[in-house]
Amino acid sequence: RLNLPGGRVSIAELGAGWKRQAPPLDPMLRSYVLRQAQVPWYKRFNWYSFALYRYKVYDVIWRISATATIGATIYLGVAVVQTWNASVHRTWQHYARKERERAELMEYIHQAREKGILPPSKVHGFE
Repeated sequence: RLNLPGGRVSIAELGAGWKRQAPPLDPMLRSYVLRQAQVPWYKRFNWYSFALYRYKVYDVIWRISATATIGATIYLGVAVVQTWNASVHRTWQHYARKERERAELMEYIHQAREKGILPPSKVHGFE
């Protein structure tokens, strides 16, 4: 039994017509629907809404690009400073090693002259 607006009715009483049919369309609405079916999609498309979404996408792409550019600039700046620092440190190590070896060599020469192994220097007043 079904509760329908006309009262309780069994499906058997409804017979073959128990499935409800859609009500007939208003003739004006029907002609509008048929006309809209023949209009191409690009004329029915909401281009204003599309433009708004497109600009939202462009804003996101711009934000990502700007962030990536700033990040890359900072990264490259840090890399340049670190490379420069490593280069200066390597140059200083080379200079310190050279000066240490020169001082050791001068000490050996000084000891050899004191023992008489090497003749006295022709250059005087140079240390």
